[in-house]
Amino acid sequence: METRDLIYIIVALLVAVAIVTVFFWLLPFIVVLIIAYVIYIFLKDGSQQKGKIN
Repeated sequence: METRDLIYIIVALLVAVAIVTVFFWLLPFIVVLIIAYVIYIFLKDGSQQKGKIN
């Protein structure tokens, strides 16, 4: 292997580690946003049904 290939491998590993680290930092926020959206839709549908007369 040439030195250039080793540099490419090292850079690729560092970029992969950085992407995984950022993903694990953002994952809790993404999960919380999804749960909040589901709760919002649930409450929005519930408030619309209260005004209906059967």
